[in-house]
Amino acid sequence: MDHETRSFFQQIIQRFDQIDERFDRIEQRLDNLEQRVGKLEQCMDKLEHRMDIMEVKQDRMRDQLEELQLSHKIFEGTVKKNFTRLQDGMDAVEEILKMNELIPR
Repeated sequence: MDHETRSFFQQIIQRFDQIDERFDRIEQRLDNLEQRVGKLEQCMDKLEHRMDIMEVKQDRMRDQLEELQLSHKIFEGTVKKNFTRLQDGMDAVEEILKMNELIPR
């Protein structure tokens, strides 16, 4: 091989080496990015798990609130019924007292 051809091939080889070094750096950067993406995925998995727990707790709280609202409505109905009975009882006592002329009519 003559000197000129050898020099030409050496230049080509140097260029390939430079390209290879650049590819190595790019590959290293991609590896770093993959690691960072892996860490982000782990964080997202943890957040998703925590969100699932929060949804379960929210559902439980909603059920408890509905149960409390139902209990409150039942309590209100019971109280109204008891006050009505009490008022009826007081009206009956008042009528009896009036009939026996213990209080004025």
